[in-house]
Amino acid sequence: MFIAPETNSLALERAAMVFGPYDQAHMYEIFEGIIYGEHYFFHIEHGCLWLRHVLKIDHPEHTHLFVDGDSGGLQLAENVQCDLMTVVSDTIERLHTMDSMTFLLNELLWLENRGDIKLNFVRA
Repeated sequence: MFIAPETNSLALERAAMVFGPYDQAHMYEIFEGIIYGEHYFFHIEHGCLWLRHVLKIDHPEHTHLFVDGDSGGLQLAENVQCDLMTVVSDTIERLHTMDSMTFLLNELLWLENRGDIKLNFVRA
């Protein structure tokens, strides 16, 4: 899970993420969103709340600029119509209070239109 256990209050900041390149090397998109824990970027795209792992750009003039970490995104909600900071805070608080078994059984197992999810909890 992406919640830092030593964090009692949420350290959320507005940030931007560069996503791409797409079909051509110069084609990128920039998303405005919320950064949490230095590597987790939340943004809304077409009404959907997304979470992505990101990497910080090391540049003194761009302190809140990140690039996609090539991990793929995780859609957390659809039809989001409220303030981004509010929905991110509420989502993190909900996940933080949820135990792993509840998350697996009540959230992952009941995703609509999902195929098999392959996890590897047993390490040889």
